[in-house]
Amino acid sequence: MTDPVWRAPSQRQAEKAIESLREGIPPAGHVRHFTVGRESELKRLEETLGSPDEGTGAALLVRANYGGGKTHLLNVIREMALETERAVAFVTMDSASGVRANRMDQVFGAVCRALEVPGATSGISGLFDRVIKKGPKGPHLKDWAKLSDGGQWAMSDYLDSPAIFIALRAWATTNGDLATRELVTDWLSFPDDYKSDRKRLFNDLVNRLRGTFYDPRPEYQFYKDGYFTFRERGYEQSWDALDDLDKLAKVAGLRGLVLLFDEFEDVVHNLNNRTYQQTAFVNLFRFFDGHRFPGMTYFAVTPDFSAMCKDELMSRQVYGFPVSRFDKLKHFEMSRIHAVELRDLARRIRGVHAVAYEWDADEEMDDSDIEELIAQLARRSTQDQTRQAIIGIVEHLDELLNEVG
Repeated sequence: MTDPVWRAPSQRQAEKAIESLREGIPPAGHVRHFTVGRESELKRLEETLGSPDEGTGAALLVRANYGGGKTHLLNVIREMALETERAVAFVTMDSASGVRANRMDQVFGAVCRALEVPGATSGISGLFDRVIKKGPKGPHLKDWAKLSDGGQWAMSDYLDSPAIFIALRAWATTNGDLATRELVTDWLSFPDDYKSDRKRLFNDLVNRLRGTFYDPRPEYQFYKDGYFTFRERGYEQSWDALDDLDKLAKVAGLRGLVLLFDEFEDVVHNLNNRTYQQTAFVNLFRFFDGHRFPGMTYFAVTPDFSAMCKDELMSRQVYGFPVSRFDKLKHFEMSRIHAVELRDLARRIRGVHAVAYEWDADEEMDDSDIEELIAQLARRSTQDQTRQAIIGIVEHLDELLNEVG
């Protein structure tokens, strides 16, 4: 992978980038430009985006210390995925905010909210819009015909989740009605909110639109078979719906869906129920088995994640759980950044700072000054060395700008 070159197209964009860097955070959309060195490791990381076999998914633990680059690495993967024409969902696990790893309906909803499609609006609407636009004339024309029942939208066995078919059908046949599309988006983004509102979903997404398609199934079947719910039968429809999002991404001409999960230690620190924890760990294993979700999934964790999970189960006296599986989970861990890479990083930040504030940063902080600054910063022994280095570089440039201004 060649080093990405970024030149801020405007002063305002360069200023926004520096505002982000001032907090030690590379600007969104340009994370790779501020990820220096370790080219072979980044190349290996990029190569993991492709699942090993068609129809079989895979997963990877992305390991780094707290503050040491876990989220940064997930953002690098996010950019790689979008640049290679994949849909992406970046989800932060948070039991307190309703994204619990044992609740696949919550995970599915968070994925729908976070979904990104290259060149489209974010959220599930961006994917649906692209499917409707690209599907009938895209590279997966035969899949589109199966999906849409030849454009009749009566019934289809192409998708595994009845809910996804009902939602997409309503999206395609409602002639752009905003209220209907808002209902679809809200239902899939917050499925648990609609567990007692199945009648409304049937009336607005099926019955009211029957003039645009013929669906022979009676109303009671939609309720009896759980078409509108994501929690029944061990969250079966939640898993099927994730699978279907990957299928729809391909129908839309993309290379599938990549899932990114940050802060997965939430299952240890905040998921206090023993049964819930075990369910969350089983869900983790399912992603690694590759049979429930056909795309690539990445989990950002600390290096001691596996040991932490085993210790947690032992402390709760859970002795029948297959704890040895934690040691077999595939992982990726970036090496520590060196001074030469930090100097490269400083030069990149210097260039953006010069554009942002229209001054000759190269003159005021030449390469010898950078070498001295990095030597000082490198002596600070912190877990989040790179983040602190970014903050220190921007602070130094700000000070120099004040002196000359």
